[in-house]
Amino acid sequence: MPNSTSVATATNAAGTSIGAISAWATSDNTRNNPSFTSLTGDIDIEFGNLNVPAGATITGLELTVEGQGNNFAATPEIALSNGSSTSSGIAPSAAFNKSDQVVTYGSSTELWGLSWTPTTANAVSATIKVSTILSGVLFWDFVQMTVYYDTSVTASNGTIKLLASAGK
Repeated sequence: MPNSTSVATATNAAGTSIGAISAWATSDNTRNNPSFTSLTGDIDIEFGNLNVPAGATITGLELTVEGQGNNFAATPEIALSNGSSTSSGIAPSAAFNKSDQVVTYGSSTELWGLSWTPTTANAVSATIKVSTILSGVLFWDFVQMTVYYDTSVTASNGTIKLLASAGK
């Protein structure tokens, strides 16, 4: 059976440190308040309803963020946790500017330096390392986690016994 990659996606289920984090669950092209700067403090996001099936092999995790910032803002690093370990922070695909745009952290092949099982992937959480913003203000509209996984089954070696039926 050829390998095929499937995805499970979820928006943030809960968060800490910022009151409007629940507004980040809907892509509605609004700049949700409050804004955040390097002084805001790190923000934790939990994701729910990913539903990666048991037996799947996790191939990558990608966090997608829609938002904007002023021209002086450097986009913060993000770290992921699998429940027992936390990755180093990684930078996004691009920095935010004054128009709405989408940036990604990770990819279909990025494991963030961690080991993942379907159980740990379904409970993934992210930390926005706000202190890594050099200057400026950011407004985010939407945050989504995508887990890439493979459910291909490989055949194992075994013995096949063929028996002939009498009279046939």
